[in-house]
Amino acid sequence: ADLLRKICEIDGLENIEFMSSNPFDFTKDLIEACKHPKISNYFHIAVQSGNNEVLQRMNRRHTIEEFKSLIEEIKKAKPQAEFGTDIIVGFPGETKEQFMDTVKLFQEVPFNVAFISMYSPREGTAAQKALKDDVSRQEKKWRHEYLSKVWRENRPK
Repeated sequence: ADLLRKICEIDGLENIEFMSSNPFDFTKDLIEACKHPKISNYFHIAVQSGNNEVLQRMNRRHTIEEFKSLIEEIKKAKPQAEFGTDIIVGFPGETKEQFMDTVKLFQEVPFNVAFISMYSPREGTAAQKALKDDVSRQEKKWRHEYLSKVWRENRPK
């Protein structure tokens, strides 16, 4: 937050693109600093899933309720805010019902940008070591296509 404030003081610098990939990086002080008119209206915040159990298995440090609250706090501070996110569909153990929580999130939060990925094991990661990749490729592909369609239908025009 202090660094952003200092950057905003630089003469001739008129537009500052600022993003955070993690919800837990956004403190109240950071949200306050983002009110400055030089700070872009676009915020990219990786929610990863719309379901708390899946988020916990992903070792994320936020809940879906905290994420939605953060979006509202940013909108209060910067009414013209636009949002992007990253999502992983088919994470190990993700049920159809848990996936539908992510669909619901996309219906509630109008993401301008969404990077939707199908889970694939990456050598050496905690998920690859500890979790069985138990969602079929066909199901992951269906979830990717379905969520992409929901996103296109709900994104701001």
